Amino acid sequence: MSADPEIHQPATLQNPPWLFGVLALSKGLVGGVTSLLLPYLLRKTGVPVDRIASIVAIGMSPAVWFFLWSPLADMGFRRRDWALSSALGGGLSLGIAILGIHGSQFMLTTLVFLACVFRGLFTAAVGGLLTGMPVSRRGRAAGWYQAGNIGGGAVGGGMVIWLADHASLPIVGAAISVAITLPALAVVLIDEPLPVRTAIGRQFAVMFHDIRDLFRSARTWLALLFFLSPVGAAALLYLISGLAPEYHASNNQVLWVTGIGGGLLTAVGCFAGGLLADRMNRMVAYALSGIPLAACALYLGLAHPTPTTFAAGYSLYCVAAGVAYAVFTALVLDVIGHRRGGVCTAYAVLNSSGNFPVSYMTWLDGVGYKHWGLHGLMGTDALSNGGFAILLLLIVAFVGRSGTAPDPSVNCA
Repeated sequence: MSADPEIHQPATLQNPPWLFGVLALSKGLVGGVTSLLLPYLLRKTGVPVDRIASIVAIGMSPAVWFFLWSPLADMGFRRRDWALSSALGGGLSLGIAILGIHGSQFMLTTLVFLACVFRGLFTAAVGGLLTGMPVSRRGRAAGWYQAGNIGGGAVGGGMVIWLADHASLPIVGAAISVAITLPALAVVLIDEPLPVRTAIGRQFAVMFHDIRDLFRSARTWLALLFFLSPVGAAALLYLISGLAPEYHASNNQVLWVTGIGGGLLTAVGCFAGGLLADRMNRMVAYALSGIPLAACALYLGLAHPTPTTFAAGYSLYCVAAGVAYAVFTALVLDVIGHRRGGVCTAYAVLNSSGNFPVSYMTWLDGVGYKHWGLHGLMGTDALSNGGFAILLLLIVAFVGRSGTAPDPSVNCA
């Protein structure tokens, strides 16, 4: 099969890493509107909290299994075309959903779900483009990408909440559609070769060959061990606002520390993680990212519970989480390498595996709180990150000595 024409040429892209930060704003805004603005507006209309949670959970569920339709991004059109069209679809879906905030909840949930389906396709397409970056710059590209994603979600979500308090729903809906679509226009700056036109059956065959080859590699299964571990899950990001009363933090402090401020600090961590990933073995960097997360959780659990502890501990935790996110994406790109027909699908599968620890660590931290309170929650988070970080470092050392599954990023400087 190696002699057949390529479906998507694995050409190296020479675009600056910051371009992926701009593109990721589209993805981040979909998440920010869904997780921040939507609950805010529904609560104002009198929808019960449990019903809001159901709408958001169902709407955002494609984030877990978007790999099912990610093969579309490996078919026919250029990946940049899939990225732009999916951003447009997501923006229109969410804009219309906001207009119907007072209408049918079934229709609202369906539109939010559709927007997140488009978001998953966008993720797969941009992930495929990221694999075209030179190995020595993939860390920085990953850092910019995660910074745009997280920063776009946090800052953009806060801005649309402010807009919703000062403008009509039609204006808010139109602004959301434009804001999600506009950053994706930057994809036209990516000089991606046109795919070779061939039969759909041939395209599936090439994609299947690449995916099969990927999962026959010992390095892939070693990386999955990293991705499925609790290291870098940063579950406190999803729980901290509910813990504010434990630290006697005011509503204003919660807004700034866990909202816009936290989002920006996480973006700073993403930049740092991207630089780190370009300067050392990325499996080692991934393992090491769990140690500062563990240290911050220990501080939040052991220090006197005051607003200052809340602000300082969580701010540092956000930076550490950003580092972990960037290194995760860089390692995903390394595992995929340069492939022909299945890079978007491969990226989606590996990226989805990294979402699983977020779910189980959020639940496990909650179990710690149920039995031992604040100390139990923080201790669980610290032990999981720190303990598994040491375990992963030992695994890297063992594999390095045995030479059974070399890391492609060992010489990435």
